[in-house]
Amino acid sequence: MRRHIISLCHEPRMSFDLDAFVAHADALNQHHRATCTTSFPKASSRWLSHDQFTPRPLALTPERDVEGGLRWLVGATLDLRFTRSICASHYGARGGHCYDPASLVVLEGAAKVDQYADYARFCADLHPQDTGRRYRQLAGLQDHIPGEDDLCHFRYRVGATAIEATMAVLVELFQTCGLIKGELLSTDGQLEPSHSRSKGWTYACEGCSSFRVDEAGQQELCRQLHSGAKRLQLTCPFPEVVEKVRQATAKKGNPTPPTVTRLAIEYVPEGQASSPDRQRVATLLGLCEDAGPNLRLQGCHLRQNPQDEVLGRCPTPRCLRTLRPRSAPTWTPRTHPRQSPSWAPCTSQPPLSTVNGAWNSP
Repeated sequence: MRRHIISLCHEPRMSFDLDAFVAHADALNQHHRATCTTSFPKASSRWLSHDQFTPRPLALTPERDVEGGLRWLVGATLDLRFTRSICASHYGARGGHCYDPASLVVLEGAAKVDQYADYARFCADLHPQDTGRRYRQLAGLQDHIPGEDDLCHFRYRVGATAIEATMAVLVELFQTCGLIKGELLSTDGQLEPSHSRSKGWTYACEGCSSFRVDEAGQQELCRQLHSGAKRLQLTCPFPEVVEKVRQATAKKGNPTPPTVTRLAIEYVPEGQASSPDRQRVATLLGLCEDAGPNLRLQGCHLRQNPQDEVLGRCPTPRCLRTLRPRSAPTWTPRTHPRQSPSWAPCTSQPPLSTVNGAWNSP
């Protein structure tokens, strides 16, 4: 599954017809009132917030921008109470108190259009009396103000579909009125099946795990061996992969076919040569053992099958059944005695959350 989400970045903003924006938002409000008729199951007396939408006046700054920014423009013109019907199936008549789903969706939309990277930064501005006043006013918040855990729990409770359906209304409104062009796309960073384990192997395919090296390939490796090359390389045997790489490198003005190291050689004096390595190279390349130079193998991505065919593979191929993020932790047993801790000042910076990773997670 691939989800394409249009970026809500509004820098630089474009000029637009404010009256047309208000008219289009009013049409959407009437459509939602007519189509979203499912009642919210929990009694309103047990809500911690109440989103009471009323059209609010819009004022322009001397720079001809809407006062309060995009969040005020949306909150003052678009009625998001239809989200109660969208989220109704995820709530029940029993249970404790809850926030009005419309209030939380208003906060979600405000955080997106104001480009907050994560809930922590958004809530840091939501709770203070001055910076969070407009947010609380738009969302109908009074005595109770949601925190990071409330917003995260809401997203997990209603699922990505409900949130995306609401955000699609905002995107459609912005696109229609020319506030965003839809030229920038962002993905949610989910894992996709891949046979590549590093950035350099973007176009690796299933055949990279095992393919036949023909006689011409063996002769080319022999030529490189006798010329003194330390890395014996062959061009990728898959035409479709070669074409993709050539197209990608052509953007820099120098289309280059992909080459892969099959043997890594270290040339040594006669007395230091490894006889097993020398014999192995001779067998793989179809040479007499005495015909090859004195060497040691540093790496080998060739092998012989029972039919005496020489098979190659690309380094570190990834199989689908072992797919996992590269950053996944691996655990190894302790092999050295525990030492007493030593204290030193921390010089590293904490990692920053990305917009896609923070907002597109379910």
